[in-house]
Amino acid sequence: MAIEALRHLGIDMLFCLPGVQNDDFFNVLFDAADIRPIVTRHEQGASYMALGAAQATARPAAFCVVPGPGMLNAAAGLTSAYWTCAPVLALIGGVHSKLRGLSTGVLHDLPDSAAVLRQLTKHTSCVERGDQSTAVWQRAINEMVSGVPRPVAVEVPVDAWSRKTDATLEPPKANRPEINSDRIEEVARILGGAQRPLIMVGGGAQNASEPVRELADALEAPVFTHRMGLGVINTRHRLHAFLTMGHELWQSADVVIGIGTRMEFPNLQWRKRPEQTIIQINLDADELDRYNTGAIGVHGDAAAACQMLLDALGRHNRQRPDRTAELASLRADHFKKIAYLEPQLSYLRALRSVLPDDGIIVEDVTQVAFVAHLGYEHRQPRSYLSTGATGTLGAGVAHGIGVAAAVPNRAQVTIVGDGGMLFTATELATAAQYQINTTVLLFDNAGYGNVRRMQQQRFGDDRTIASSLRNPDWITFGESFGVHTQAVSGPEDLPQALEKALTHQGPSLLVAQTADEPDPWPLLRIPQ
Repeated sequence: MAIEALRHLGIDMLFCLPGVQNDDFFNVLFDAADIRPIVTRHEQGASYMALGAAQATARPAAFCVVPGPGMLNAAAGLTSAYWTCAPVLALIGGVHSKLRGLSTGVLHDLPDSAAVLRQLTKHTSCVERGDQSTAVWQRAINEMVSGVPRPVAVEVPVDAWSRKTDATLEPPKANRPEINSDRIEEVARILGGAQRPLIMVGGGAQNASEPVRELADALEAPVFTHRMGLGVINTRHRLHAFLTMGHELWQSADVVIGIGTRMEFPNLQWRKRPEQTIIQINLDADELDRYNTGAIGVHGDAAAACQMLLDALGRHNRQRPDRTAELASLRADHFKKIAYLEPQLSYLRALRSVLPDDGIIVEDVTQVAFVAHLGYEHRQPRSYLSTGATGTLGAGVAHGIGVAAAVPNRAQVTIVGDGGMLFTATELATAAQYQINTTVLLFDNAGYGNVRRMQQQRFGDDRTIASSLRNPDWITFGESFGVHTQAVSGPEDLPQALEKALTHQGPSLLVAQTADEPDPWPLLRIPQ
């Protein structure tokens, strides 16, 4: 039944770490030639890889681990999937059904595993009896393709796996909200009459790139994002606005429409002006007016809602001046503001010179990645992937491996710092074992650079603590896994090294030694 569920979801790759509570499942998986198991070196690696696969493809991905410590190790990846709206199926073994919830201390026991999983998923269930399996699995796969794309977990106790059932699953039934046409008409009237409209996009707009671009052109509305919406609109488009530009445009915008975004950043940092109208298009009904700004909400899928809005806008849209020159001037000012962020910008330009338009960058929590929000040329949707609001330090290596495994025909680079590298660096063994073409670009400044700089700024240069690191010899480290490994002496050295890495069959590690980089945060956390 579990295998059938994976097939119904179109999942042909399972990131996993087997164990005693799942032995019966893996015995059946052995005969499922259409589902490829990728065994990882840690449960967190399995969940991060599933996250990457789901983000890169916009389709369900799955991982399988044992209960207790296995599930808890995978929890950070589930949290990241929850906040980035990634459809990840967590298949988790369980202790014997008769001992479940009794806190007996049997192997891998937890007092209440479901209580943990319910906080990390949109739906959690358990198959405790054979006659429950059809209903549990049907609900699980329906949830995977319905509503907000977030993780779903199914627990199966060790004694339940091999129980017989002659029932079968039906294909998953998607349940999506019907978009209110009257509300679309209302929003079209408001936007059509706006003088200086502004669009903010988030991760929920990644599948709506084309209608968002058409909407921007129809409204002469600049488009900005904070992080998860990077790539929704090409940064070379005349109406694209980097974050600093978005802040300036916010001050004079009479109508702001958020598409697939929680709008957490401007609502909490910049604040709505009394004369401003906020419109929210979101698949998550809870986000339509979370901050009590009186936002006008459209509940539904971003692509479908934007297309309906475009169709209705022709009846209401006013003529506006072309804003190309205005945006060009703001863009020039933006690049002057960020010019001090070196060598980060030079490394990013070097990356862009080699990566194809659809090449994917996976960011870990590190300095060059922060600057990529402000200065990298994002050309296509789903080409810049992040752990979003969770800010999951150290996910990068495993996250990128999952991406590269899921879309092997697209170039992929993970940007990671030495502080986050060793969290999941052992998964290079997984990439080597399966010849997954991931490239890790490591920046080593011998510490948790962000933490160290904040300590210096707040408490003084001589009061840094627990923020410096002694690192391994990275070249020897990478080579010990059988990974193509090369030192990079500077931005000018990166293009040639990256070209070689991307054409290498299997994983690659590029290592750049850096000093402490200049602070990007004044341009990323802009107060009102």
